[in-house]
Amino acid sequence: MDRPILHGTDGIRGKVSPSPDSDLEALQAIIDKREVNGRAFMIIGEAIGKILAEELDDFPKVVIGWDRRPGNAMLVSGLTDGLHSSSVRVIHGGIVATPGLHDAVLGTKADAGLMVTASHNPHTDSGVKFFDANGRKSMPSLERRIADIAWEIAEKGDNPEPDPESCLPDRMIHAERGHRSTLAKRMDDMANFFGINVENCDWTNILGTDFFLLDSSGGSATSWLAAGLDRRGIPTKEVSSLEKELNHQCGAGEISPTDSWTWEEMKKSEHLLLKSLAETHTQDVPNGSLIGAALDGDGDRCLLIESTENGARVVDGDKMADNVARAWDSIGVPNATMAFTIETDLSLTSSQNRFGMQVNFLECAVGDRWLTDQLSKHLIDSENWPPIIGAEDSGHLVLASPHPEIENKWSLVGDGAATLILQLLVRALQHKNKNMVPSYKSGWKKRTSIIDTDRTKWTGEGILANNVESMIIDYFGNENCSFIRKTIEGETSLLLLSGNVNKFPVSIGIRNSGTQKKTSVSIRSMKKFEGLNELTELIVEFLTKELVYSSSSD
Repeated sequence: MDRPILHGTDGIRGKVSPSPDSDLEALQAIIDKREVNGRAFMIIGEAIGKILAEELDDFPKVVIGWDRRPGNAMLVSGLTDGLHSSSVRVIHGGIVATPGLHDAVLGTKADAGLMVTASHNPHTDSGVKFFDANGRKSMPSLERRIADIAWEIAEKGDNPEPDPESCLPDRMIHAERGHRSTLAKRMDDMANFFGINVENCDWTNILGTDFFLLDSSGGSATSWLAAGLDRRGIPTKEVSSLEKELNHQCGAGEISPTDSWTWEEMKKSEHLLLKSLAETHTQDVPNGSLIGAALDGDGDRCLLIESTENGARVVDGDKMADNVARAWDSIGVPNATMAFTIETDLSLTSSQNRFGMQVNFLECAVGDRWLTDQLSKHLIDSENWPPIIGAEDSGHLVLASPHPEIENKWSLVGDGAATLILQLLVRALQHKNKNMVPSYKSGWKKRTSIIDTDRTKWTGEGILANNVESMIIDYFGNENCSFIRKTIEGETSLLLLSGNVNKFPVSIGIRNSGTQKKTSVSIRSMKKFEGLNELTELIVEFLTKELVYSSSSD
C-alpha cells in the first residue's frame, strides 16, 4: 500500500514546528498536523538525493534558495544535511524569489533546485518546492517517488541527529543578483518585441496617474523592484516593508481575483496596499487607471489594481493574459499558444474569434506546473521571445524566459515581477496603438472556500460526489440543463461538471486545496443569471456539514 504523499498542489507546506524525536513522527506531522520540521526535511533531502544519484553517474548538484520566513534556517539546514548524506553537492543561493531560484538552477547547470517557501501562506508556515534541471516544478510521479523513499528511510528507525558540518553548503552564490539580471534582459527583450522605448514613454498618461503603488508583500522584490522601475522612468513606490512580517495584511495572497472596493472600503481596509491607495489617490482618478500592483511573498505571481468610477478593482490573471494576447495580435503575431486552468473565465476561452492571429487554447489542472507542462515539455528554441503564455486568475502568468547560459534557448517560469513589467509594456503599447481588438466581456464566476475540511472525505467520486451532482441537476431541473463529468490530468479530487443551463455554457468544479485544509467550490458561466449565487450557497452548506462537521465518510 502506498504511504501518504507529502506534496500538495505546489510543493510541501505547513506550519514550522519543532522536530520530534523520530523520523516517522516527523513525516507524520506533515500529514496529520500540516506541520513541517527540520527532521522531516533531512529525510526529504536524503530521498531527493537518492533519486538524483540513481539517475546520474556523477555527484549531483542542487541549489537551495529561500525567502525570509523565520523558520527557514532550520529547514534549509535539514535539506542540506539530508542531501549531503546522499553525496549531493549543495549550493546555497540565499534569500531569493522563487523565479530567481529557477534562474539559479539554469545558471549553475545544477541537477535540481529546492525553494524553501510557503508562497502566500502566513509567515509562520514554510515548505519546499522542487525544480528539475530545466527549472520545471516537480510532477506527481516524482513526488510519489520522493514520498516512497522518505517513508522507507523513516521506517528504518535510525533517527539520526543533524551533523553541523553537513548542514553547511559546499558553495554559496547570490541568486537574487542573477534574478535581477535576467529580469533586466527580459524587459529589454519584451520592449524590443513590442517596439517600445521605455524611458521615452509618457508614463503619467499611460498609467492615468502620477505614479502607482507596488506591494511586494515584504518579499525579495521589496528592496529593489520599485526602485528599478522608477530608474527606468516608470513612477513606482513600494509600500511593503522588510521590517514587517512576510505576507501579513499585504500582498497578492490576501486579495481575491474577483475583488472590488469603494474608496471608503479601502480607507477602512487592513490591507496595506488598499489603505495606501485610498490615502494616496483622490476619487477623481480617471476610470481605468493603473494605480497599484501586488506580488505574493515568494514573488511568482502578481495582481493589478485598476481604478473604477467609485473605487478600484482587481485585474486578474485572465485579464492580464488577454491583454498580452491582444498586444501580440496588434503587432501582427501570426500564432500564439495560451494555456488556462479549469478556473478560467469561460468568456475568455470562447472568444478567440476576436483575434486576427491563430490562438491555440489549452486547458489544464490548477497550478502553474501544469500550465508549464501544457505549453512545452522541454526548453524552447527561438531567436525571439516566443508568443506563449499560461495563466491562472490568481495572478500566476507563465511566460518564456531567456536561458541565462544558452543563446536562443527559452525556459518557462511564473514570475510576478516579469508579469508586472509585461503588463506595463502592454499598457504602453495600448496607449500608442488604438487598433487593439477589444477585451473579452467577462462572464460570471464565483469561487468559495470551505475552511478546515477533512480532505480525505472528498475525492471527487463516490456517493458524496454523486449527491452533489444530483443536487445541481435537481436545482436547475432536468429539462433546463445538461452536464457531463470531465477529468483533468493532475486533479485527483476534482468533480468537474461541464455543460449548459438554459443554453448558457456553465462549469461547476469542486476540488481540495493541495496546500491548505480547505475545499474549493467554483462556478463559472458565460453569463450571470438568476440562481447561481443561491446554488453556490447550497453546495457550500451541504459540503460544510459533510466535510467539516460530519464524522461519516464517503
